[in-house]
Amino acid sequence: MGTVFTLSAIDLFASGMGAFIIIAIILMPDYQKEVRMEGHLAYLDALARQSETLLDETEMGVERLQMALSAARTRQLELEAEEQIIASELNTLDAQLTARRRQPPPPAMDEDLEASANTNAVTFRFLGLKTEQTRYLLLVDMNRFLGEHRELVVRTVGRALDSLQPGFEVGIIGFQQLDDGPRFHHWPSEGALAPVTATNRARALRWLGDRTDDFAGGSPMLSAFEAAFRTPAGAVILFSDGLPNPAFNNGLPARPLAQAITVANRGNAEVHAVTIGDYFKYQGTVAFMETLARANSGGFLALAQ
Repeated sequence: MGTVFTLSAIDLFASGMGAFIIIAIILMPDYQKEVRMEGHLAYLDALARQSETLLDETEMGVERLQMALSAARTRQLELEAEEQIIASELNTLDAQLTARRRQPPPPAMDEDLEASANTNAVTFRFLGLKTEQTRYLLLVDMNRFLGEHRELVVRTVGRALDSLQPGFEVGIIGFQQLDDGPRFHHWPSEGALAPVTATNRARALRWLGDRTDDFAGGSPMLSAFEAAFRTPAGAVILFSDGLPNPAFNNGLPARPLAQAITVANRGNAEVHAVTIGDYFKYQGTVAFMETLARANSGGFLALAQ
């Protein structure tokens, strides 16, 4: 059997293997660095993904906390409104109990303006409604049922205007619900009040008189008060028959509607309610108007003629 490899070939193979080993030894640190670098990069990538996950969870947590805080604030306002409504109902029951005991009636109210004991404050009296505010918004319901009493509406608003004195400010918003949605009529302009002068009184009354043929539709009470609360008025006087249709007020019946209006009244404007028309024919109209007024530091009265 012949020799497979000569000594020269074996020497060549040994030299090549030695060179490979030497090169491998030289390159081994770089290879280890690359392997370690890939491990570090993978670790950093995992950390980045974990950080993104934590960030997403944190943002979701903050959003949940903000939503919970907003819900808590809304609930607080609802509870405060409910407390005011309950207090108004208790006052009404107390007044009814007093009447049943036949106690002497209170002294007659003066319908004119009078100076209070404090010379810096002026008390406005209108049919027994009393306030020390100087900025007034007359909120006039123009639904179709009140169209039968439009002359009484204009006459009553006219008496309110005549009661105001120079130095006060006044505005009017007429409101109604038509097929295309709520409609508002503003005097002197949207969101504004005008100084009380003889000229402005006449203009305001003429403006309302020109709209006596426009009584139509329903009564979007909630939207009307939201518009009223956007004005600078310190007292809002509502003239209505007290028959707001839930369909035009976010589906709210009378008592929840009074609560929603009270919650919306964040500027704490006084709300006075004047019920006009055949209120005695419908159960609950007087209760709604009186509850709304009492819950918002206002007065209530009813006029049939």
